[in-house]
Order: sequence, then structure tokens, then C-alpha cells
Amino acid sequence: MNRRYVHRLSVLALTAAATLTLAGCVVAPPPQHAVTHIVQSPPAPLSEVIPPAPYPDSYWVAGHWKWEGNRYVWNNGHWEQARQNQVFQHAYWSNNGFEWIYHPGRWVALAPENNTQVIVANVAPPPPRVEIIGPAPTPNHVWIGGFWRWNNGQHVWVSGHWEARRDGYFYAPGHWYRSGNTWTFSGGYWQRN
Repeated sequence: MNRRYVHRLSVLALTAAATLTLAGCVVAPPPQHAVTHIVQSPPAPLSEVIPPAPYPDSYWVAGHWKWEGNRYVWNNGHWEQARQNQVFQHAYWSNNGFEWIYHPGRWVALAPENNTQVIVANVAPPPPRVEIIGPAPTPNHVWIGGFWRWNNGQHVWVSGHWEARRDGYFYAPGHWYRSGNTWTFSGGYWQRN
């Protein structure tokens, strides 16, 4: 075989291999948060036993009802790593009078009110405590999870509780995140959507 023919075959083989490799690549579009509209009201949130946190700056993402296959299905809560200057807006259902609308959970930037004091501690908080969450009084209640409050030079546990959802707001759970050699407290208040 002559050299030119071998070179041409090599180039064609490489081009074919590259084409096949790239044909197998799929560039997925960014996830779209499909809004679900359902006539049937969701059940009240289930009771959850929150397991021990894996690390001090763990962040509990509560379980919630999701609509799948013509029925409500419970998605269990789980721990995530806290994110600096962000809070997780928990998934929830709202009612517009005719139907129930699902709002998926997502991380959002904290928007503290002007009177919110920044709390920084040199001592790491203990891991969040295990909480047993009883049934919600109504589907319109949201769980306000417990957290460690910095009080007179020490961490003091504040227990969680159910609270009625506020229209146009979501609860930014109180949590700690590492900031270099210190710990900063974020959240612990109702924030506008």
C-alpha cells in the first residue's frame, strides 16, 4: 500500500471514531422545574425521624409529597452540606382555590432583613439533634427545624415546631456554615419568595 492511501485511511478512521464518540454525547438542557397542577389536595406531611447529622454544618432538607403516576408519593428528607449565603426553600403545595400547585425545593440566596444581626462563633456547633417530627396540623403548615443558637458564649439547642405557612414567604431555616476558622449563623426567619 502506498503511504498516501494509508494516511487517508487513518484520517477517515479517526474522523469516524470522533463522530461516533461525539454522537454518543448528549448535552442535556438545564432542568426545568415543571409546575404540577392537581385538583386533589395533598395529604399532610408525614412524620419523619431525622437521623443524626453527618457533620456540624449539615442542612436538613425535609421530605415532601410529590405527584407521580396519578397519585401522591412521599419523598423522604435527607441531609445536605450547608451552602454559604444560601438557604434551601423547601418544596411545598399551594392552593389557588381551584387546584393545588407544586413548588419544587431549591437553593436560594439569603436575603436577610436590615435588622438581622450577623452571628459568628469561634466554636463549631454540635451536629444538629435528632428530631421526631409529628404529623402536621394541616397541609398548610411548614416544619421549622431545630437549630443551635449562640447564647452567652455557648451553643444552646432550640427545638423545632410546626408553623402556618405565610403567603408570599418561605422559612429560611437557621443553620451554621464554616467560614474559615469561624462559624457563621444564617437564616432563622421568614423570607419573601
